[in-house]
Amino acid sequence: MMQPIASDVIEVWRPADLTQLELRRGFAVARPVPRHWHEEYQLCLIQSGSGELIYRRDHHPTPPASLFLVHPGEVHSNRAFASAGCSYRSLYVEPELVRQVLTQMQEHKAPLPFFSTAVVFDGDVIAQYLDLYRALEEPASRLERQNLLLNLLTGLLTRFAERPPVPQAACPDHPAAARAYDYLAEHCAENISLEQLAGIANLSPFHFNRVFARRFGMPPHACQTQLRMLQAKKLLRQGWPVSQVALQTGFVDQSHLTRHFKRLVGIPPGQYLQNSKNIQDVPGTAF
Repeated sequence: MMQPIASDVIEVWRPADLTQLELRRGFAVARPVPRHWHEEYQLCLIQSGSGELIYRRDHHPTPPASLFLVHPGEVHSNRAFASAGCSYRSLYVEPELVRQVLTQMQEHKAPLPFFSTAVVFDGDVIAQYLDLYRALEEPASRLERQNLLLNLLTGLLTRFAERPPVPQAACPDHPAAARAYDYLAEHCAENISLEQLAGIANLSPFHFNRVFARRFGMPPHACQTQLRMLQAKKLLRQGWPVSQVALQTGFVDQSHLTRHFKRLVGIPPGQYLQNSKNIQDVPGTAF
């Protein structure tokens, strides 16, 4: 018998490695939210059910696939139109973090940015929001979560800030990128932070992220995953159990390894391990 879908349920949590964030996930929430304000920036993606946001004296429709943005300290309220309620994923971001990213983008101290667009329908930004949210819901490296958060905030600031920053072009041959890559290759199994790598390069996290991606064709967290995957394949070919390979190469657990292995190699690591054993068992075959 199928379990009934949860309704009027709200989950709240804070990721241990990104303490500047709070997440709230609502399932078929029908009760209206009265006038209130937050100390943080509120980002809320409506995933099902329509409603409205009452914000800065205007009524803003919030249909599915809309992302609304509320500035810290701004009084607002919201409600669902139907009795079935709305399902959503919300993210609360401490203001100082947003200010830091804007300062890095402008390369001088910045005031707290204001987003003049209350409800966003931009497909790229919403995709970045969902990428980050999934990485916060599922096992993920610290570097991946930090990269995805930086991508989301820079996308929002570039497209929707009242005074959007204009970053300078990234230098593709910056020597610092190679130093950071060498460190990442040597320590790929560790839970490295974006700040660590940026410090090695003597760049801000924002500029380091851009320089690294221009130089190596992918952001640092994707490069770390690739390096881990190369090591995982090597250990599997040597006959290591999948669970031990996951721990040895820095993945959170076996399911975390399996998810990335299937995405990048095309088959689960258990099948790769078995195939490697089969090849080794054939007389006269060697790697």
